[in-house]
Amino acid sequence: MMKRSQRLTPVIDIATKATEAALTKVGQANSTWLKEKQQLDDLHRYKGEYLAKFRQGDTLIMSAQKVLELRGFLSQLDQAINAQQEQVSLRYKQLEQQRMNWQQVRIKEEAMQSLSDRYQTEEQQVESKKEQNESDELNTSKWHRRQR
Repeated sequence: MMKRSQRLTPVIDIATKATEAALTKVGQANSTWLKEKQQLDDLHRYKGEYLAKFRQGDTLIMSAQKVLELRGFLSQLDQAINAQQEQVSLRYKQLEQQRMNWQQVRIKEEAMQSLSDRYQTEEQQVESKKEQNESDELNTSKWHRRQR
C-alpha cells in the first residue's frame, strides 16, 4: 500500500512545474520591461543630445521655418516619450502581476511540500513505534523463555 507522503509526490511535481513555469514568465516579463525601459532611456538621451546640439548653434540666425520645424520635431519626440512611458508602465504592471502569480504558485508548492514532510514525519514515527513494539515483544519472549 502506498503511503500518504508518496501519494502526494505527483501533486508536488505538478506544483513544482507550475512554479518553474511562473518563474519563467516573470523572467520574460522582466526582460520585456527592461527592453521597453531601455527604449525610453534612449529617447530621453536622444532628446537631450538633440537639444544640446541645438544650443551649441547660433539660434539668432535660425530662420522662422527652422524654429517651427524644431518645435514640431520636439513635440513629436515628446509624444513618443510619453507613449513609451505608458508602455514602460504597462510592462511594469505586467511584471508585477507575474511576480504575484509566481508567489501564489510558490506558496501552494511550499504548502504541499510541508504537508508531505509532515506525513513523512508521522510515517517515520509510526514505523519507529512499530519497530520498538516488535523489539519489546522479542525481548519479552526471550525473557519469558529464560524464566522457564
